[in-house]
Amino acid sequence: MKKKFGKLQSKFNFSLNPYPELRFSTCPDCEKKTGQRKVPLFIHVEPHNPIFLNYTNKYCSHCDMLIGHKHEIEHLLRIAFEEINSDIIGNSYMLIGTVENKVWKGNLVQKLPLNELRNYVHDFKSIQTISMTIGGWFLEGKEPPVMEAPASTEWVKDRVYSS
Repeated sequence: MKKKFGKLQSKFNFSLNPYPELRFSTCPDCEKKTGQRKVPLFIHVEPHNPIFLNYTNKYCSHCDMLIGHKHEIEHLLRIAFEEINSDIIGNSYMLIGTVENKVWKGNLVQKLPLNELRNYVHDFKSIQTISMTIGGWFLEGKEPPVMEAPASTEWVKDRVYSS
């Protein structure tokens, strides 16, 4: 069983799409049409940098799944940390869940301590990274190889950042 951070009931399954050129108009699990849902994501960036990103995800209501695009999330993280502390850019991060909208808006004005923020966080029910296989013809019984996701271009250590 995974350890919970937030104190609210878990909400949404989350799939991270690492392929910048791939979009989802249908759900990768059930193949039904996706919509959009804008929610404040709660992300923890190492070593001790919690951050909220108000991000528009693809959303499958049938699977209760948010689909986030890794390169977009990392772009927003880079922009945020250029303002806060550029030494953090490129550190490991973990998507934890979503936060109540009113708390996200209120936290823009007055920062809440981390132990208090936990009262307003919904952990994700599950988190997965999407992987795609390479298309084409393959010998019978041979599985198509998984397409390698491109390396991050913005959330990288030791790069000179300028606005």
